[in-house]
Amino acid sequence: MSWSQPQPTDTPHDQMTVLVGSAIRLLRGDAGVFVVSNEAFDPQSSTEYTYYHLSKTVLPLLLSYVQEGMQPNSLHPLVVEAMPPELAQQLGQSEDVVEEQGVECCSLALYDDDGPLGTLHFLRRATLRSCFERHNDEDAESSLQLFVMQLATSLRFALRSQALSKEQGRLAAIFSHSTEGILTVDNALRIIDFNPAMERLTGWRENEVLGQFYFKVLRPKDRQGNDQGLQNSVILRAFSGEEVINREMIICARDGQRFSVAVTASCVRSVHGDPMNGILNIRDLTREHQQEEQRSTFISVISHELQTPIAIIKGYASTLSRTDARFDAKTIRSRLLAIEDEADRLNKLVGNLLYASRIQANGLQMDITTLDLAHLIRSMVRRLHAKSPDVQVTLAIPPQLPVVMADRERIEEVLQNLLDNAVKYSPRRPEITVACYSTGEEVIVSVSDVGMGIALREQQQIFDRFHRVGEPLSQATPGAGLGLYICRAIVEAHGGRIWVESTLRQGSTFSFSLPREEKAPLPMVVF
Repeated sequence: MSWSQPQPTDTPHDQMTVLVGSAIRLLRGDAGVFVVSNEAFDPQSSTEYTYYHLSKTVLPLLLSYVQEGMQPNSLHPLVVEAMPPELAQQLGQSEDVVEEQGVECCSLALYDDDGPLGTLHFLRRATLRSCFERHNDEDAESSLQLFVMQLATSLRFALRSQALSKEQGRLAAIFSHSTEGILTVDNALRIIDFNPAMERLTGWRENEVLGQFYFKVLRPKDRQGNDQGLQNSVILRAFSGEEVINREMIICARDGQRFSVAVTASCVRSVHGDPMNGILNIRDLTREHQQEEQRSTFISVISHELQTPIAIIKGYASTLSRTDARFDAKTIRSRLLAIEDEADRLNKLVGNLLYASRIQANGLQMDITTLDLAHLIRSMVRRLHAKSPDVQVTLAIPPQLPVVMADRERIEEVLQNLLDNAVKYSPRRPEITVACYSTGEEVIVSVSDVGMGIALREQQQIFDRFHRVGEPLSQATPGAGLGLYICRAIVEAHGGRIWVESTLRQGSTFSFSLPREEKAPLPMVVF
């Protein structure tokens, strides 16, 4: 007896379904299910089913029924039992067939040279028999064993193909969704894989670099910026058996921008030990270097900002404590006022540091109430005039400015920081304009000056911690680079936004928005 194996289909899952269906038809069955033995194939996965002409809703009924009956084995590979009529109808068998011919449930144990594979359970009419069950055929038993072996071998191959396909899918997902760049080359150092993270990192598209010499695409340099020779290539080092892990170097993006990366290289070898492929894992170090620069900036700025008021306080205190000198009341008062001012400056610096730490730890507490911005702004401008009479402030606040939902003390800090910066960074006589206007969703406040301005390349970083503008005047002005960082944290905690518009040496306008107490009504339209 011989039986034809179906033609391969597109996917391993389809192959399983076709194989099971063909076997059930050859056994004269109408419907059935193949239950994979986990112990035989994949102990770590759950039981897999491939069924033919059965729905998922009735599958548990059949599985429950066959578990209670006699189980087939290698000595008795085929077990046949009459099925109750009610259950047969529930499983989709027609009422006429059930009443006139009856329905049998058959279980066939599948095994090959590698061991048991699973069990094929199928339904058929009681009046039908396959060629393997003809009592007058002396070779029926051996034919059934041969059929079982061939079917098991085909199903095992399909299962392994299915497992391989799943593994390839998992590897493809890792390759595509990895946050690190992955580049693969052949033994001639031509690029054969280029994942999306590499595309984002370098600006090149995969279809543009496939087949290209990887050295030409990345143009690697050492940490000092010197061109790396091909003999120092990390891929060749990996090919030679050297361990290459987190080797820091500089590569070039498509637009010519250079940036530092950490490269790990590995080699895939043939069964004979010859290099087949090289794999590069590339991790961008730009963010790490920025954080390192922030830490260095923090140490230098804070040490300078702390030492200056401490030195002034110590100097004046030492002068006043001299026993060989006599000072009049006016001199003593001016020295004490200077000590008080520097102590206030020191206290504000420490307060800002603690404030920034609370923001980093998500510990910013807010007391949101209705707030009259117009009244708060006028109050703060009067306070500024009392402290700095030479500052010229122009207010542009419309009447009936809507109230906002905000924490009064926090918004006062934002306005104080913006006003102080407008004064500090204006080399000439400070001229400040504070303007407000409202939209349907928010109220926007702007503080403008005619000072030094901010270069375009620094406007995106101006709200980062410890960042200070690189202009000489800015560097000479006292400050730790925390004020605008705190302003952004406060405004965003209110659900608002903060931004800057500036032209170098012409001035800056810092604006922030706060949500209105209630949305503006839509205009009435009369037809």
